[in-house]
Amino acid sequence: LAALVPISSERSSYNGLLLLLFIASAVGLTKLMVWLMASQATRRAPAWDCGFPATTPLTQYTAGSFSQPIRRVFGSVLFRAREDIDMPPPGDSRPAQMNVRLHDVIWDACYAPLSSAAAYLADTLNVLQFLTIRRYLGLVFATLVVLLLVVATWS
Repeated sequence: LAALVPISSERSSYNGLLLLLFIASAVGLTKLMVWLMASQATRRAPAWDCGFPATTPLTQYTAGSFSQPIRRVFGSVLFRAREDIDMPPPGDSRPAQMNVRLHDVIWDACYAPLSSAAAYLADTLNVLQFLTIRRYLGLVFATLVVLLLVVATWS
């Protein structure tokens, strides 16, 4: 056991051969114990059904089942959720309907201004797509002159 201790505090290295033998013997002992304790009989059992023995659409998770708890907790405050439920009276054969309207406040505050700015910039720069070859070359030349002037004044 003393051979597993590092040789010196400066080098902090282990005896590699002894470490390899220790790991190999631990793996071999584990394999032997599993082989001795395991049964050779084939076991047959039904597949795990996640707690739902009937695989009908009613027992499956949907996007609505994942989002409903979040909508219930934060719906009125964060999303301004509105639920309209149309429940027919007894004896009426039409199905019940539920409509959920969500208003994402974060989207309106953060992403909508960025999206409209990007759309405006794309519409403005769309003119460059339809230039002739002469105008493209003129634009490249003007850009080169401006960049050279920037480099000359910066140096």
